[in-house]
Amino acid sequence: MVFISSCKEEKQEEPVLNNKVFSWKSELKISEIPDTPAKGFLNGKEIEIAYVNFEDWRGSGDNVLNFSNTKPKNNCGFIENNNSFQLLRKAGEIKAGELIKSTFDQNLDGYTAFYEIRDSSGTAVKSTDQWNCVLVITSKDDKIVKGKIAICFKDESKSWIAGTFEATRCYN
Repeated sequence: MVFISSCKEEKQEEPVLNNKVFSWKSELKISEIPDTPAKGFLNGKEIEIAYVNFEDWRGSGDNVLNFSNTKPKNNCGFIENNNSFQLLRKAGEIKAGELIKSTFDQNLDGYTAFYEIRDSSGTAVKSTDQWNCVLVITSKDDKIVKGKIAICFKDESKSWIAGTFEATRCYN
C-alpha cells in the first residue's frame, strides 16, 4: 500500500488590475489602482475592509476618509478595537477628482495619512511612517462618497491599502 500526500501552500490573493497584482510601491500612479473593493495589508497581514466613511468635521473643517476592518453599531458611530487606514485633510475639503502624492518625499500641504493597529494589549498604535497616495473621488453627495484609492506606507512591513470604495458620509 502506497500513500501519497502533498501540501500546497495557500497564497493570499491580492487585488488584480489588468492581469497584474497590486503590491506595495514606492511610486504610485492612478492607473495602478485596482478596480476591486479596497483591501490592504497591515503589519504584514491582510486586512479586509468592512466599513468606509467620509467625515466632514464642522468645527475644524477637517475631512477624513476612514477604512476600518470593523463596522460601528450605527453608521457614523464610534468604532472600538479596530485596525484602520485614514487619509486626513486638516482644515480643508477633500474634493471630487484626483489627488496625487506619488512618492514618499513629495509634500501635500494639509494632508496626512496613517494607519492604526492594536498591540497585544489592545492599545491603539498609530503609524508615523512616510506615505504616498493616489485618490480619485468619482462622486460625492450628501450621503455617499465613491472612488478608488491606493496608499503605501514606508514601514518595515510595507503596509498598503488599494481598491474601490463607497463611503458613508458623516457630519460631526
